[in-house]
Amino acid sequence: MSRRVLLIEPNWKNKYPPANLMKLATYFRDVCGDDVRFFKGNLKHFAAQLLLEEFFAGVTTGQQNLFSPEYFDAARKYGIYEQDLLNFIRTGKSAYLEVIRKEDSFYYDPLKELHRRFKAEDFSTFDIICVNSLFTFFFDETVSTINAAKKFLAPDGKIFVGGVAATLVPKAFEEATGIQPHEGLLDKPTDLGKSDDVIIDTLPPDYSILDEIDYRYPAADAYITYTTRGCIRKCSFCAVSKLEPEYKDHVKIFEQLRRTEEQFGAKRNLLLMDNNVLASTKFDEIIDEIKACGFAKGATYLPPDEYSVTLKNLRAAFNDRAYLRKMIRLYNELERRLPENLAGDFYSVREENFLLSTAGASKEKIFELDEFVRPLFEKYFKRNRLTRYVDFNQGLDARLLDEHKMARLAELNLHPMRIAFDHIEQREIYERAIRLAAKYGVRDLSNYLLYNFLDTPEDFYNRLRINIDLCEELDAAIYSFPMKYCPIDDPKYFANRDYIGRHWNRKFIRAIQAIINATKGKVGRGRDFFEKAFGKNLAEFRELLYMPETFIIYRKKYEDGLAQDWREKFLALDGAERTEAERVIERNKFSEEDISAVASANVRELLKFYQIRRL
Repeated sequence: MSRRVLLIEPNWKNKYPPANLMKLATYFRDVCGDDVRFFKGNLKHFAAQLLLEEFFAGVTTGQQNLFSPEYFDAARKYGIYEQDLLNFIRTGKSAYLEVIRKEDSFYYDPLKELHRRFKAEDFSTFDIICVNSLFTFFFDETVSTINAAKKFLAPDGKIFVGGVAATLVPKAFEEATGIQPHEGLLDKPTDLGKSDDVIIDTLPPDYSILDEIDYRYPAADAYITYTTRGCIRKCSFCAVSKLEPEYKDHVKIFEQLRRTEEQFGAKRNLLLMDNNVLASTKFDEIIDEIKACGFAKGATYLPPDEYSVTLKNLRAAFNDRAYLRKMIRLYNELERRLPENLAGDFYSVREENFLLSTAGASKEKIFELDEFVRPLFEKYFKRNRLTRYVDFNQGLDARLLDEHKMARLAELNLHPMRIAFDHIEQREIYERAIRLAAKYGVRDLSNYLLYNFLDTPEDFYNRLRINIDLCEELDAAIYSFPMKYCPIDDPKYFANRDYIGRHWNRKFIRAIQAIINATKGKVGRGRDFFEKAFGKNLAEFRELLYMPETFIIYRKKYEDGLAQDWREKFLALDGAERTEAERVIERNKFSEEDISAVASANVRELLKFYQIRRL
């Protein structure tokens, strides 16, 4: 007998799909034959969705003792009011059911019963629930999700918690939830207490689960995998040694990508999560395999026919829940592309067949409409060949890059090439790596830049400026992504990110965050842009660090007025006054009480600028 399995990702914003949950979906669905579903979002909304599904299932089968089958078509038309029905189940406000009350009052009482169950937290239950964790600064939200998920657990069910944060701070999760997390990878036959010999971590991800939710991952159109595991380094600021303690030279990917394409259609890009691929003794084999998978330099691909993929999986009864939702989304997109007269006809056909929304939709009706719909998709969904890229997302180790390895990397459609520049002491190594890349024609680069660790603010500025100089010298595009260090396994800091490095202070951290927020988290090429954002030299940069945060964020608004007034008063302070002012500013506290405690009148006048919010 198949089990009901629920996979949950907490409701944070993230770019990359949860590969570990996608592999669990493959295991539970394909290996165990379980009924698997995925959710990301507000679990109260999920509860209402489950109850609404019971409403339509009751209409369909009569098993819920709500309706007999002859009422099915009469009720399915209310699928177009899916959002109203969900709102009623959550709130009980009768205004959401005005149409139903007027046309079919018969359905009103069963819907009221669903609202009663929602309030009583009488939800559908699952035999297995798996909750993913990511960064430790999402600790509170993850804990909240885990505890809320318990309401969906069957009496004899099990909840499993795993992922990055759960591995780094397992005791904190156990204390907050009562659940002992799974630590590390799913790379052992005994993981999750199972008795078969399947290694979950080696399974291909199930991409279909991404269509079960409303959230769209920006990087979803990529094969998400790795060609190596672990790292030979043991950097004190890095968690890889805990997450992937054993270095594996080569994890083959060809068969995984083939199976993914066969089931879900080809993906455009190859997103490799290797932590140190250059350390592999089988590096040449890895490059050869990546090329064989269709990612050699100049490689393009034709996007799959999503309509055909969706229809194929519906016919195969592979995750009907996901592909019904996807087909409705494809219908909506097709309708937007059709000429007005055709769009109207298409809407009418969908309405007649209850295919305006997922609620009440049936794949049988989708199959019946295929002859009518397919020619429209073929005509209005033009597919053009696209360049496909390889992204070693975790970065390449500049210390291990040499002529041979760079020449081999240049055989791929590498975009961008990511290299970390975490310490100013690595300048020579870093610059050599960038010049090697440019020599072999790789000029689109991305740079991880750690700060708030052992560096000084001056080191941080100089590393950014080195990139600007290299861009001009080599005609390259280097995008720097400053990353604030926080001790991710320290209970005092991992959930709040309040850690301040030995050479930093609260005001400097806030100033950097204000600058990079304005640049949307990255620092690109262009000297004028850089010098405007960070200053022309170290003196101007240091002045920016002390500038009121409002003046940094809204630079254009204040630079010729209040910001200039602040600058004149700041520079006019004598030595003792400057020392006192900097001491107060570095604490980044500017209440009336804080300011009134300052001895110097000139400093108190200066500090008033820090109380200004946007006008």
